[in-house]
Amino acid sequence: MKLWQELARWANERPEHLAVLTPEHQLTYAQLHRRSYCLANQLTELSGHRIAVHTNDPIEMAIAFYGIVRSGKNMVIVDPAWPSNLATSMVSRLRCDLSLTSWNSLSHLGRSAQSGNHESPLAETPVETATDSSDTHGLLVICTSGSSSYPKPVLRTFASWEQSLNCGADILGATPIAATLCPGPISHGLGLYAMIESLHTGGTFLATGKWDPTGVRTLVEKTICTRIVTVPTILSKLLSLLGPELLSNLRTVVSGGEALNQDTVRELYRVAPRVQCLEYFGSSEHSLIAYRERGLAQSAPPHFDGQLFPGVRAHIHEMDPQTGFGQLYVDSPFNSKGYDPSSETNISRCGSSICIGDRARIEETGRIMISRRDDQMLNLNGNNIHTGEVSAALEAVGLPNAIVQLVELDGTPTLVAYTVDPPKNPATLLAKLQEYLPQYKVPHQIIYLRAWPESFSGKLKTKDLNIQHLEIQRSDDLR
Repeated sequence: MKLWQELARWANERPEHLAVLTPEHQLTYAQLHRRSYCLANQLTELSGHRIAVHTNDPIEMAIAFYGIVRSGKNMVIVDPAWPSNLATSMVSRLRCDLSLTSWNSLSHLGRSAQSGNHESPLAETPVETATDSSDTHGLLVICTSGSSSYPKPVLRTFASWEQSLNCGADILGATPIAATLCPGPISHGLGLYAMIESLHTGGTFLATGKWDPTGVRTLVEKTICTRIVTVPTILSKLLSLLGPELLSNLRTVVSGGEALNQDTVRELYRVAPRVQCLEYFGSSEHSLIAYRERGLAQSAPPHFDGQLFPGVRAHIHEMDPQTGFGQLYVDSPFNSKGYDPSSETNISRCGSSICIGDRARIEETGRIMISRRDDQMLNLNGNNIHTGEVSAALEAVGLPNAIVQLVELDGTPTLVAYTVDPPKNPATLLAKLQEYLPQYKVPHQIIYLRAWPESFSGKLKTKDLNIQHLEIQRSDDLR
């Protein structure tokens, strides 16, 4: 079934079932259908094809998504964490015609906003289904945390997301009785996908829109949480925040991004003994690629070691004869169309397969081992951070040759930049840096070294700066 028809089915079968729950508000399936239907009617009367959606409110995001789906237009996700100049630039580059900041606040770009999109009186009207869209019709543009100055906009079609949802939901535990907590950013790929997966399968989606410990506790005290979808850093925070009394009903935890720490896995099984812990490997470009189950007895291997999702095929280019690793090309019905033409990068292709830089080895058994791309991507509180992007921003504000790392300070993940070149004007450093980076990418601390540490042979030892004896001139806290 198409995305809209599936929503319409749930609105008919269980109209009062909670679709989305936030700390302050809730939305039933009947309300979600009515409000998105109303938004769709307004959108179809307006010219323009791409709608920029700028919100971290899960309810607003759900209404916007399904309203845009039914209207047949394209949704462009604008991350609220972006600096205003970056957001404006991306909206222009991606040729957005309309802007949506809430379900009843829609404007033509460059014109005054218009409201009045109040809930339509559809309670007595039979739920309708939208006209089928072409499988290749554009659905949305979602931007990755690019390693360059501009995020990379990925084009997704109806067919790619629908097939991904239909294939992955059962494996990843998304069911009509699941109450899925997603405590990270709703405007990022993992959060948005988790929301649509939950709604597509008739479940209840619990979300704060961004990491908010107080809001998360409020949510799980309101309802029984049976499923969590998040990244390892936030999962670790959740386990220390909530405890067995609130998490004992967990049945599924889905983690993406870096590998789960085995201590986190042990703590998870301690507070929720009946849980199934799953890790998946994927990307905005590929959607789902492979998955594995994590048990108590096994530590995370140095590479992702799992099995491909049904329908996914993979092959290797430029294989290293000694290790068997090479460039991973994925052929999958879940693949995106590629990057928007405004992007500064292109996807590597081999027939219908695409490659974004992952390296992998395929075993004779069919299992796949995947290593992380050599782009030094970090994940902090659910946000992907490419160190090259932060270093480039630091250079732009007068701190060349900085090395950025994620370190543990007093048990807290901390983004630290190391440099041997003090700024010419430290008083304006933070203000300038915020013009280039969203707040979550600004280093917590800058450490100024007298010199880079060297090995006995004179080579720079920069891999593990945080655990070495350093000659520090001073350090500045930025946030």
